Amino acid sequence: MNIHVVEKFKQYFSPIDFKNQSILNEIYSDHIVFKDPIHEIHGIENLKEYFNKLNDNLIEGSFRFTEESIVDNKAYLSWEMDLKLKRPKKNVKASGISVLIMEDKIISQRDYFDAGELFYENIPLLGGIIRSIKKKLSKR
Repeated sequence: MNIHVVEKFKQYFSPIDFKNQSILNEIYSDHIVFKDPIHEIHGIENLKEYFNKLNDNLIEGSFRFTEESIVDNKAYLSWEMDLKLKRPKKNVKASGISVLIMEDKIISQRDYFDAGELFYENIPLLGGIIRSIKKKLSKR
């Protein structure tokens, strides 16, 4: 287990620095598999392209890592994310967990979070409908 890689990973995302992609080759394997509730990305070059697209819409953002557990070659990192977006012009907050599998570098990253909280609730009209449904369900 390379604890140094986990520390570099956390530094890269707090605050988010998608412009500085040189560190990505230090923390991710060339054959990284990245999955979240919306995307599945294979390879470091595709991951860099994905981060570039995110950066285009980001004014600023950060992850605050709240808990960490490392077992064998896996790291479990709980986080709180805060993004300030250009489109739609608003702040977005979400919480989740990243599961990292490592050899010398990260070979797999699986992020778990509520996609509705992060994305769908921030789409005009649809967001209001989803928030209304969640509010009604929470009263039961």
